[in-house]
Formats: sequence, structure tokens, C-alpha cells
Amino acid sequence: MLDLRFFNAPLTPFKFSRTTAALLTALSLSIPLASQAAPGGLDKRKEALALKKDIAKPLPDSSAMDGEMFYQLMIAEIQAHSGDPGTAFQIYLELAKRHRSSQLYQRAVAIALQARAGEQALTAAKAWRQALPQSREACEYLTQILLALDRTADLTAPLRALIQLTPSAQQGQVLLSLPRAMTRLTDKTASAQVIEDATEPWREGQLEQVEAWIATSEAWLLAKDTDKAMVALQRAATLKPDHTMVGLLATDLMASSPAAEKIVQQQLASPAAAPLVRLSYARRLAGLQRLPESANQLEVLTQSHPTHSSAWLTLGLVRYELKQYDAAEKASVKVLELLGQTERPGSKPIAQPSRGKPQTTPDNKADATDEADDNPNPAAPKGELEQANLLLSQITEKQGRLDQAIGWLQLADPNQAKLAVQNQRAQLLARTGKLDQARATIRAVPEVEPQDGVTKIQIESQLLRDANQLSEAQKVLSAALERFPEESDLMYDLAMISEKLKHFERMETLLRKVMELNPEDPNAYNALGYSLAERNIRLPEARVLLEKALSLRPADPFITDSLAWLEYRSGRTDDAIKLLRQALAAKPDPEIAAHLGEALWTSGQQEEARKVLKEALNKDPGNDLLKSVVHRLRIGL
Repeated sequence: MLDLRFFNAPLTPFKFSRTTAALLTALSLSIPLASQAAPGGLDKRKEALALKKDIAKPLPDSSAMDGEMFYQLMIAEIQAHSGDPGTAFQIYLELAKRHRSSQLYQRAVAIALQARAGEQALTAAKAWRQALPQSREACEYLTQILLALDRTADLTAPLRALIQLTPSAQQGQVLLSLPRAMTRLTDKTASAQVIEDATEPWREGQLEQVEAWIATSEAWLLAKDTDKAMVALQRAATLKPDHTMVGLLATDLMASSPAAEKIVQQQLASPAAAPLVRLSYARRLAGLQRLPESANQLEVLTQSHPTHSSAWLTLGLVRYELKQYDAAEKASVKVLELLGQTERPGSKPIAQPSRGKPQTTPDNKADATDEADDNPNPAAPKGELEQANLLLSQITEKQGRLDQAIGWLQLADPNQAKLAVQNQRAQLLARTGKLDQARATIRAVPEVEPQDGVTKIQIESQLLRDANQLSEAQKVLSAALERFPEESDLMYDLAMISEKLKHFERMETLLRKVMELNPEDPNAYNALGYSLAERNIRLPEARVLLEKALSLRPADPFITDSLAWLEYRSGRTDDAIKLLRQALAAKPDPEIAAHLGEALWTSGQQEEARKVLKEALNKDPGNDLLKSVVHRLRIGL
């Protein structure tokens, strides 16, 4: 299915530096240093090896060592590589303190991290920072270890020092990076407060920088305090209204503050406005269902930057949502041309790859600048080709060109390895009468995740149900339960098919088993309770089951419908109608409408019954239950 969350996709994921990434990869920080680690334990840890490669520096030159120091370092390295990181750590830390050496402190930290010993790593980093207060490297290590340990309360001073120790020309980028660097912290409000406190000197007087206000605004936005985020953003906009990050944050705040949209519009009024801001604005408009406005912004962007593939793709998505399928198709094909895909469904390559320069969307807000993003050799945004092919599949399906829709899906996933894409392809194949090919398509998808095997079986059984081949679906699910004997989802699906085949005893056995496996899941209780009510048997037992289901999922319209149907079967038609009206208001489902129509008709409220059934049939003319009620009660519509 086409992912319409694309409209609200984050444009700016934070990226750590190589050193920082290595630190965070190595830190699970749950295992203390022991005097004796498991033999070979360090060598077996891939992340520890990656850390060693990335952050370990050469030991001090041997010419600078005396005999005792050389001997101690040799012993430390032997212990580190033979499964005794605790001893190695202590030796390095003592030597580092004695010689005030950054290299030795760093090696002590590295050994602690490789042993996944967060507290010892923190001890070494603090000692390093205290011994060499002007070392930015010591400050960075301390900050990252505190982040990994979720020590929010201790972060303000190190963060402020880290900024102070950064050259003035680079302080802006450090400030911008803070909110994303701290997203791993649990308490987002505390994290935002730390950033506000740490950046205070750069939000006042001669040191004031727009980046400090931007960082503060983004931090409060991540903490979901939009009022504080907006206050900081307005100050940033006053200092530098054309800053790209100001525009991007304003689009994020549009839903909660009309003033934010004015900041965006003011920025976009300039001919030099960053394409990234207009794209973000258009996506936000689409996410707010202001689709015509979004389309207008995207038309402006594609005219001013005709090789901007992200803009064309978003335009295609918006035109599709507006049901302007020809325009959506044109925009989507443009994406393929820009990204060099020459193949079309059922044909060989028909054109040479575009020689244009697609202007792609930067992945990092912190890297956004005030310059135009005319990257001469940008890489195609990951997933854009697949997304364009998926969109073209949906467009051609809407236009009734099912063979082409299948072809676009083939191009979206040429290796036929993505289950979600192959699910769509299988459904289209089944609709064109190629059920066997559809089943083979699903069976051929590789099982990458543990749950993939179950999902494939569910998809295949649904294809068979849609084709009214219930007995074959029953065989597929029965065989699957031999492979997955405790898989409750498969049991539930088989129970529902058993009911359709009127194998009620088997259905009940399966649902009872599901209740045992998942006692807090309301679906099995609801299914069995409804089945008993529908067959007008064991009604007191049905009530217990349905009340249990409703207690597990209060106000669920489908469970309310089941309980209403029980009331109807019990002769309490007025109570049933009241419940059915509630359920239909919450979920305009054709089966709920069928039940309400029947209850109204038998209670003498025939005009309302006709209205309810007619509206439901207009929306879903093929629904079997609706047609059955109208035929059985001889209701003229």
C-alpha cells in the first residue's frame, strides 16, 4: 500500500559523527567490569571491534616511555586481549592520571566501552575532563557517555563546556545538533530544559546566535511543548528570518500555531527561499488535508526546480489524493525520468537516463544552510523509485488498467522480495483471475523476519476467501498450524473460516484455544459470543463472552454491534437499536448498518430502515449481508 505518511515524513534525521556513532554502538552499559571476563569475550563482540577500529589511538611513542611504563602498558594490553578488561582498565586509568595523557585516558575509556561497562567509562571520562579541562575531546566523550547512560541531570555543564571549547566558526553547527543528539534520552521535557540551560550564554548579549534559539525551539518541539517552541522560534525568526531551519521548524509548528505559518509564508515570499522549506510546507499542508494549497506550492517548486525529484513525487501523491489521476501519473513518470528508470510495464527500456541534476532533499536539518541546495551530484533519495512505481500502480488500478498496475508493482520490487509489495501484486493477480499465480507469488517471497511465515499464510488464505474458496483456505490454515502450532492469529483465521463452513464445533474449539493463549485479546470472545447470538443459542453464555470482550476493549463499535445483536435475539429490540445507532455512528460499517436496518424494520420504523440500508448499499453495493437483509425482509429500496 502506498505510504501516505510520506507527506509528514521527517526531513531531518540527526546524524552522529563517526566517533560518536562508534561510542553509542558499543554502549549497552548494563554489564559491570569484572576481574575475569569470559575467555575471548572481547573478540566476539562486533561492536567492540568496530569501536576499537574507530576510536582507539596509538599508544604513546616508545621513546617517551620509561621501562616501567612500557612494562605496565604491555601487561595492560595482554590483559585486555586475554579476557581481563578490569585489570587493563585500572592500569590505563592510573597511568593516565599519573602522566595526564589524553591518549591513555582515551584507551581507558575504550576498554571500558568494549567491556560494556558504562560506569567505569564514565569514571574515566570524568577523570580525563578534570585533569585536562581544555580538552574538547574529553568533554565530547563525557557528554556522549552521559547521554548513553540517560544521565540528563548531569548534562548541562558538559554540554555548555563542549560548546565553549568549539571554535567560534563551528559553534552554530554544534548548537543545531543538540536536539537530535539528545533524542535517546527518556525524559524529553528534561532534555529540552538541559538544552535551554546549556545554550543560555548563546541566547543573550554579544554571544547571541540564531542557532541557539533554533536548538531551543526544536528541543521544546520534541518535548511537545509547542508554546515554548514557538517563543524560541519567533526570536530566531527575528534574528534571521531567512534561515532554512527557521522555515523547517515553522512548518512543524503549523498545526498548533497560526503564527508559525506566517513565518513560513514570509520566508517563501523571497525568490531565494530554500526549496527544502517549500517542500516541507507542501507536505505539511497535505498532512493537514489542505491538498489544493499543497499542490499549488508543489507546482511552484517543480517550475523553479524542475529536476527536484522529491517535489515531483510529492506532487504525484497529492494529485492522487485529489483523484486527479492523469496529473498524478504525469508527475510520477517525471520522477522515473529524473532518477533514470527507463523501464515501463511490459516494455524494454524506452529512453536514456536523464542527464539532469535531481535536487534531492537533505537528510539532516542540522546540515541545512541558507544556500540554495544545488548539489551537482546528489544521490537519489532512498525509496523514491519504489514509491513512484507503487504510486503508478495505484493510479493505473484506479483507472482499471490492472495489467499495468501489476507491471508497476513488478518494477517497484524487481526481486520480488518485499512482502508488502508482493501482497498488493498478488491481490491484483487474483482480481484478474490468476489466483494460482497470486498464491505462488506470495509463497515465493523470502521469509526475512520471524513473523513473515505467518503473514504469508494469512495473505494466501485471504486470497482464497476473497475467491470464495473456503475449503481450500481451511486446508492452507490447517497445514500452517502444524508448522506454527501455537500461533493464535492463524487459529483465529481458521475459526472464522470454520464458521463460514458451518463447522461450529471446530470453530469453538479454536476460539477457546485462542482465549487460553491470549486471555487479554477481545477478538476471540467477541467472535464466539456473536456466533452464539447469531445462531440464537446459549444466549446467557454469549452475554458473558461479549461483556468480557467489551471490558477488554471499551466502546469498540464491532463489539457493541455484537452485543446489540444479542439484545435483538433476546427480544430487546429497543435496546438493540440504541446500541446499533451508537456503533454505526462510531464506525459506518455495512454489517452494522445491516443489523440496524433489520432491527428498525422489524420494530416498525420502516422509513428509517430504508434510509439506513440504502445509504449503506450505495457505499458498498456488493455486500452480501446487506443484500441478504433486503431480500429476506422484502424491503423495497
